[in-house]
Amino acid sequence: MRVKKAAMVPLLALILSASVLVSLGAGHPASTFSAYETEKKQLELENLSREQPRVWTDYPVFAHALGSVQGRANTNSKDAFLESYEAGQRVFEVDLQLTSDGALVARHDWEQISYYNLEQTYAGVMDHAAFLASPICFYYTPLDIQGLMELLIQYPDAYLVTDSKDTDEQSVRAQLRNLKKAVEETGQPELWNRIIVQIYHQEMYDWVKEETPVSNFIFTLYQIENPNYYEIGAFCRERGSQVVTMAAERLSKERSDILHSYGCKVYLHTVNRLRQMLESSWGADGFYSDCVTPEQLEGVLAGTNQMYLSQWETAQEEVTQPETTEQSAGPAETGIGVLP
Repeated sequence: MRVKKAAMVPLLALILSASVLVSLGAGHPASTFSAYETEKKQLELENLSREQPRVWTDYPVFAHALGSVQGRANTNSKDAFLESYEAGQRVFEVDLQLTSDGALVARHDWEQISYYNLEQTYAGVMDHAAFLASPICFYYTPLDIQGLMELLIQYPDAYLVTDSKDTDEQSVRAQLRNLKKAVEETGQPELWNRIIVQIYHQEMYDWVKEETPVSNFIFTLYQIENPNYYEIGAFCRERGSQVVTMAAERLSKERSDILHSYGCKVYLHTVNRLRQMLESSWGADGFYSDCVTPEQLEGVLAGTNQMYLSQWETAQEEVTQPETTEQSAGPAETGIGVLP
């Protein structure tokens, strides 16, 4: 007899239970909008401002470093946010750094390689004014924390995931105070509902809670060499942290099962190939990506799930099928219509 396979995979459970995401004007660059399209988009945004945004964990893809702009990744620029939003992204991860005079800005780091990639002249740790006056790749607009808050206000269904890089207490608290001040200056404390803070170790959770009213957390593992997945899962369950993020190459069935047993969703970074997303969907609930959008992933899943289910069942049968006996095996069981 064949072993029955009826496990619901994490990502497909999310996809099949959620509505299909519809981008506002996806595929139409802003410069090609007609007056009618522009007015329609504005009305849609105004309607969104009166509605409760979708929960951020409903989205199977987050825009890494605010997404891509004209094919360029890792710019953390305003232009990347706008292009990615038009393409259908709604959850935006952003890299954050402190300037030499203590301002919080959207940048991966101050290393020479980052200056090279952003086509800027190396200047070490810039001050706030110099940062804002330095176009990214000659064309794109840099963002400080105030600019990021303005985007959250302008696009009321967008979420922001922080990647602050630093793990020492002094730097973390300084960044958090900048973030808190920026939110307070908007006069809109409800923005905290759309800000998700990534923490890199357990102690950092306490620093965040002491400095801000943040309630949405992601525990990210890229700065931990040998994570204890049981310990992290228990920590996240006790404190209501809903997502654990890890590098794609770290994913395994054992690790995924452990984290899911504690109620955590598992996201992988950074994945830019739809095929890799499909092939990881047995254990991952979502992905960070420079270029893939939620709508693209859902579209591919909808069109290929039967093919991938068939391939997965064939592979599983090779593992679970007992050796042939005198009694012939019964007819193949019917699949349940989901991906592994």
